[in-house]
Amino acid sequence: MSEAGNLKQNGQHKEFKGYGGIEDIERYSAFELGIGWEQKKSKNIETILNFKQTIFGPDNRNNCTLASITRIMKYYSELGFHEIPSDIHEIYAIVREIGVKHGYDPEKSGILRDLFIYTPFEIKTMVGDTWKKFGYERSKPNNIYIGKLKAIKNSIDDMNPVLLNIACGDYEGHTVTVTGYREFGSSREHCDDRNFVQVYDGWSEDVRYIDWNNFGITPASVTRII
Repeated sequence: MSEAGNLKQNGQHKEFKGYGGIEDIERYSAFELGIGWEQKKSKNIETILNFKQTIFGPDNRNNCTLASITRIMKYYSELGFHEIPSDIHEIYAIVREIGVKHGYDPEKSGILRDLFIYTPFEIKTMVGDTWKKFGYERSKPNNIYIGKLKAIKNSIDDMNPVLLNIACGDYEGHTVTVTGYREFGSSREHCDDRNFVQVYDGWSEDVRYIDWNNFGITPASVTRII
């Protein structure tokens, strides 16, 4: 967790103003939800490596999707997919090469590029090509646009992390790795559950959360990896 001076009163990092960057979820719950709320369910995948996307060098400033794919491939390498290298830099070099072929150049950025050259629709294809490069032909990655929270929970329950590509808000034009979720319920009547999605966002080595209720109808897609 960040130093206390970097957190707002509600447990959210001071650089975030909307749905994201929540680091102290108990503090956030108490401040934003009030009394009568308690955690009903939680699930997280503890063995996923968390690192900043800048670990791959200064020429990779726009590499959030590539870093997220690398992070998840490293997870599967540790699970016994032995054709995947164990070194994250070796994995990243392959993922980066595939990404560039699909128009994802980590040295470039911009709204026009994102809209017309590289789009989130390419992510599942990049993931599929990565699996094939490592010799795994039967993977079926797919993008999900409706029922995203359900897809996230089902995947995490099966111990499969996913990618979340976000169009706007705190994580505008950014891809994060989803590694868990937490669900809170209220003892008060007529209160819907509140859901928080646990992410490694590539900007910090701290675990962060997205308030899914505040996330709302933010344009986004979930990519299942396997």
